[in-house]
Amino acid sequence: MSTVETSQIKQKKQPKNPLFSCTVFRYFTISTSVPRLIAGGMLTLLLVTLVLMHTASFMDPTLLSGRLLYGLSLAACAILGVLTMLRWGVNTQSVAAGISCGVAALLPIVAMTMAECLNGVFTWDWTPQTLMLNYILYLVLYGLVFVFCGRFRLPLLVVNSAVFALALTNFYVMLYRGTPFVPMDFFAASTAANVMAAYDFAFNYQVVIAIILLVFLTVAAWKLRTPDFKSLGKLAGRVFCGTLSVCVICIYCFTDLYAESGLKPDFWNQARGYSKTGVVMNFCLNTKYIFPQKPSGYQAGTIEGIITDPVEGTVTEELGITGTPVTPAKTPNIICIMNESLADLSVLGDVQTNIEYMPYLNSLTENTIRGNLYVPVIGSGTSNTEFEFLTGLSTGFFPAGSNAYSLYIKDPLPSLTSILEGQSFSSLAFHPYYASGWNRIAVYNHFGFDRFLSLSSVIPNSILTQYSASGFSTSVLQDLVEEIHPGEGVLIRRYVSDSYDYKAVIQQYEKRDKSKPFYLFNVTMQNHGGYTEHASNFDEQVFLTGMPAGAELAEGKNVYTAFPKTNQYLSLMKYSDEAFAQLIAYFEQQEEPTIICMFGDHQPSIEKAYVRALLGASDLNNLSIQQEMQRHVTPFYIWANYDIPEETVDALSVNYLSSYVLKTAGVELPAFNRYLLKLSETLPVISSVGYMDAEGNMYKNGSSSPYSALLKEYEHVTYNYMFDKQNRDESLYTILP
Repeated sequence: MSTVETSQIKQKKQPKNPLFSCTVFRYFTISTSVPRLIAGGMLTLLLVTLVLMHTASFMDPTLLSGRLLYGLSLAACAILGVLTMLRWGVNTQSVAAGISCGVAALLPIVAMTMAECLNGVFTWDWTPQTLMLNYILYLVLYGLVFVFCGRFRLPLLVVNSAVFALALTNFYVMLYRGTPFVPMDFFAASTAANVMAAYDFAFNYQVVIAIILLVFLTVAAWKLRTPDFKSLGKLAGRVFCGTLSVCVICIYCFTDLYAESGLKPDFWNQARGYSKTGVVMNFCLNTKYIFPQKPSGYQAGTIEGIITDPVEGTVTEELGITGTPVTPAKTPNIICIMNESLADLSVLGDVQTNIEYMPYLNSLTENTIRGNLYVPVIGSGTSNTEFEFLTGLSTGFFPAGSNAYSLYIKDPLPSLTSILEGQSFSSLAFHPYYASGWNRIAVYNHFGFDRFLSLSSVIPNSILTQYSASGFSTSVLQDLVEEIHPGEGVLIRRYVSDSYDYKAVIQQYEKRDKSKPFYLFNVTMQNHGGYTEHASNFDEQVFLTGMPAGAELAEGKNVYTAFPKTNQYLSLMKYSDEAFAQLIAYFEQQEEPTIICMFGDHQPSIEKAYVRALLGASDLNNLSIQQEMQRHVTPFYIWANYDIPEETVDALSVNYLSSYVLKTAGVELPAFNRYLLKLSETLPVISSVGYMDAEGNMYKNGSSSPYSALLKEYEHVTYNYMFDKQNRDESLYTILP
């Protein structure tokens, strides 16, 4: 090597007093020092301890390659320790530049592996096209940061950390909600924070491997040296990265080129999309669909004709209730209860238990309309079901994964509340949890509720403050509440029980303004997810005794110990059943006519293995339309303390339910609700999953069918109702006072 060439090399600053230093293959210098040895040793110790602490997760008999992953993880810990201990120097500028660029080009593959490990997917299972598209996306993300710093290290550190955070968030959201983490979830961050204390965020082998990979990426990035290009070369690199990134983003945001080539979210099944094409890819793809666009062909002038023209005959005929309705002499009170996670798992398959878990609800027939309710969400997303009930709109026309309460309701909006208030009802919303959840304070105000009572109306703020300070300890909350409400059964686990919730409903009924009919909308909390915590105030009475036909348990497991979440959930259903029986018993004795509508907001997040067994499915990401629809079924009940025609409804989506309640109560219906009742005769189910006709034929959203024109009309009505405020005729959607 010439003296001139040597002088052009920008050497790294060598450590003072290295413990040893040697040259390898003429171009490489390896050295270390005592601090580096200590740092490498400590890192190895910490990572090995992490792996050993989660040995059981690696050795789970259902994990076929667990032992191999366990061995590789321990080996990786040692390798990372060695990499940290050693300092590598390159004695030739051209070789150094080539190595740096080569390593930088390979690290996105490691980052993808880290993210998809948490997604339960191996990147080598992807198609080559999917792998290449993800690789390009990661390069675009790195390039965006590189534009501002002009160095390799910072983009790798920033982007890889962000990818890990996104993948880890998606891992836990999928674990407890059953659906992926999408951009719209940022708008519900405060609600998520309120319920996090109920969940167990323990690590498993996936999290451990992802942490090891993140450490590797961090060590590699820290050691990576940016090639010492001339000023013009640096500028050209940054301009190229910036131009490429801007072009890719602009083409995606402002054209349909990617979507037309098939690069778009799997709106029908987001979990399947995340599995097939990656966490980061799908999260980015979803950003385009946060806010809905005006439907093609939409014209505000056609809305009145759509709503009013199809409606013929009397409202009773539209509803299709058998028998002769009995109209009470006085306008009935209306109590609507959306019961958290209330579901009958037998709609999925053969549930075998030691005792019945919903005996009263299953026996409720007199003066009752009951049936299967199709809701838009599974395991979480409560407020979307609530939104559909209170408005009559379907979230199936909104971007997949979006949340109406958090994103779209910024101004007064017609609702069940405004319909009843227009007919002189008093109105009250009651939810025994934090008022801020799902933006309810603002939303209920826009819906027109007179009052909103939340958790602080049941448990004093002073106790809630102590509960928060304790790190959300269930036992602390139980003790504090028991001091002020001894023996009253206020809580089950950490949530207000249905029994006490209904006592509060009765209390508000007794305090009502008796000069007006009373309307109350109640969202319960007892059955909220997080079915892993055992509590002294909760006696688990129900447990599984057998598996569905054809389903088998893993070796060494029994049905009781294999599905503790399901056992706890079924026991909660038993408590809900008993509480509702007490509520009905009270109103049976009341002279004032009263209607109570109670329905479940979604099915629970229980063990996926048990859900698969019930459905007879091998993969919940590849269900048929019929199986996917089954997962969105909860029960509904409309009961009255006076004679109404009994009916069992095989299938009804929640957007129609409030219209059924209004018809049953005999109050005046706006044109929109009459339109919904007529539409329900042809399409009784329109949901975020798909739709079903009166003969039971099911169709995926977006697929062609004989009902495409009807759906397009409903979509236009939804857009006018929800987003086209300037051209919305309020008289079509509500009863004006």
